[in-house]
Amino acid sequence: MESEKPWFAGTRALVVGLARSGCAAAKLLVRHGAQVRGVDRRKAEELGASMAELKTLGVELAFGAIDPGQLDARDLVVVSPGVPLTLPIFNEADRRGIPVAAEVELGFAVARAPIVAVTGTNGKSTTVELLGAMARAAGRKSEVLGNIGTALSERAEEIPSDGLLVVEISSFQLEACTRFRPAVGVLLNVTPDHLDRHGSMERYAGLKARMFQRQTEADFRVQPLGDGRIELLLRTMRSKPLWFGFADPTGDGVWEEGGILHYRFGGKSGAVIRRDESALKGPHNTENMAAASAAALAAGIPVRAVAKALREFRGLPHRLTPVAEIDGVQYVNDSKATNVDALKRALESYGPPVTLIAGGRDKDGDFVSIRALVAERVRHAVYVGEAASKLEQSWPAIPHDRAATLEEAVQIAHARTASGGVVLLSPGCASYDMFRNFEERGARFEAAVLELRRSLEKARR
Repeated sequence: MESEKPWFAGTRALVVGLARSGCAAAKLLVRHGAQVRGVDRRKAEELGASMAELKTLGVELAFGAIDPGQLDARDLVVVSPGVPLTLPIFNEADRRGIPVAAEVELGFAVARAPIVAVTGTNGKSTTVELLGAMARAAGRKSEVLGNIGTALSERAEEIPSDGLLVVEISSFQLEACTRFRPAVGVLLNVTPDHLDRHGSMERYAGLKARMFQRQTEADFRVQPLGDGRIELLLRTMRSKPLWFGFADPTGDGVWEEGGILHYRFGGKSGAVIRRDESALKGPHNTENMAAASAAALAAGIPVRAVAKALREFRGLPHRLTPVAEIDGVQYVNDSKATNVDALKRALESYGPPVTLIAGGRDKDGDFVSIRALVAERVRHAVYVGEAASKLEQSWPAIPHDRAATLEEAVQIAHARTASGGVVLLSPGCASYDMFRNFEERGARFEAAVLELRRSLEKARR
């Protein structure tokens, strides 16, 4: 959507949170003539060299606290995704009538290329990377942006109108959205997560649906077949539905049946690929592939480019990533499984016997809900981190050990697992009790597995 001046041009803006999204928002605001003040409760040295760049651009900076007084002489507040909207500054902004916008709204306002936006509890990153690969296979200039990676504000102006912007959107970003309207929106799933921030499933699910509220009849929404909660959430939306799942939706969409990914769209139908042509493992990845394919078709990407990308895509790190085989045992890194549903999907991808390494910082997850699946697939468990006691109470029949470190957990898992088994790191919890993020946790697991292999090989020489 191209315009002479975006709605925020010339404003006196306060950017709250100066990590990647906040920095990108501040720079975009400056480019369009805004007078910008930035604030973060961390110290300047914790935020790195980007603070000097903002200062050079004329951004007024404040660190160490987020104070309602920083709203003085401001007529717009831009919030980064990691900043909770429950802070007093946002209540004061509301009292003063100062609008609050998410960073992604700024990027949307200046974007020239159509936007395909993906949200959901699990599978977002894999789906957006698939979409980016599909666009590249079709020869379209594209960027994969949003949520954890590069902010939409940083690159939105650089992609031409015949390109494609693929954006991963979290519930944290949607909380402050009032303008965002993707040409194609994808809702993969809604299962319990981030309830420590959002308070209830109803509010969390409602935030996911917010992405579709401003769509028109010219836009598309991609949604799972047979999910009653999502169907109810999206029933009143005006956009055209495309379905994905494991049965013929009778309407337009992409689905797996008989080992083949089928499509129906724009009056055409046929096969995309055989499911076994893809390297991605598990039924959850079948859903990600189908959802990405449906969104790609809606964005004008030819079926042949969709099929090429699906055949060549190798998956993302820390998502059911094979690390090594040692003494006939597979070691698999699924550190990205930071909630119960992601853990469930990992277990569905591997038959017994599984030795499960799980635990970390609990996000109010309902581990009891997957007790039957855990009993069916897991022969032994090793618990780490703050959630160890909760896991023991949730799955009392599962033989288990506790480990003080991830390295110790790998050693215990090796001792407990016979040839033909799988050692699966799928924590079902956040990583912040022991690690900076899930990437560090996954890297530490992989390093521990490779060190185990080296030490065993050395001992056998």
